[in-house]
Amino acid sequence: MHTTKELDSTSFEYRVDGNEVSRETVMPHITSDDRVGVVMGTGVEGLGAGTFVLSCVTAFYDYLNETRKEDFFEYPDYYTFQTTSEPADYRMLDIYPDHKNVTVEPTTEHLLRAINDRAITILLVPDGEPTSPDVDEITLQSAQRRIDYCYAYAPDGHPSDAEFSIRQPRQPTDDWFETTIESLDGETEVCVPSFGSGDDSIVQQFRRVSVEQALERLSV
Repeated sequence: MHTTKELDSTSFEYRVDGNEVSRETVMPHITSDDRVGVVMGTGVEGLGAGTFVLSCVTAFYDYLNETRKEDFFEYPDYYTFQTTSEPADYRMLDIYPDHKNVTVEPTTEHLLRAINDRAITILLVPDGEPTSPDVDEITLQSAQRRIDYCYAYAPDGHPSDAEFSIRQPRQPTDDWFETTIESLDGETEVCVPSFGSGDDSIVQQFRRVSVEQALERLSV
């Protein structure tokens, strides 16, 4: 819940074709029942969806503040699905506890099973060339029934044919991204992408896709 001390709805700016729009124009309304999932290969890649996740986190806490009369201590049911044996810890984006960073075998079937098991309603997948997913029909039906919205993101923040962008202050977000990278056990030094022009803001882009298009990009 540390993000509530740093971010609120005014922290984010949404743009389509250079024009500022409301959050609801480009993203779904968030309630406490929504479950966001981000698919990634390495743990670093998912940072390309960081502004989207933090926007949803902020909307989640706004919703609780509006609907709860008593104080609360809760975290959203958001997950990362990482096809690596050493998953990054995304707790700085309020994806917590750490069991919500899920290690999954890099096949569409295994990924989709993990997504279904956690009842994901909003799914983000890395942009890339579409494939022909090989999944069981019952797994596919469950996904189509439950997932409401899908979006493509890119590890560098710039997916092809982007439809909208999200801008937010660079600090303390850059520090949160750095802490996420530092959670990796690997010896290779990894840097946070600039995600923008290097000024005091982070900018990332996204594209709305169908469930079918998301599944075509699921195997990473």
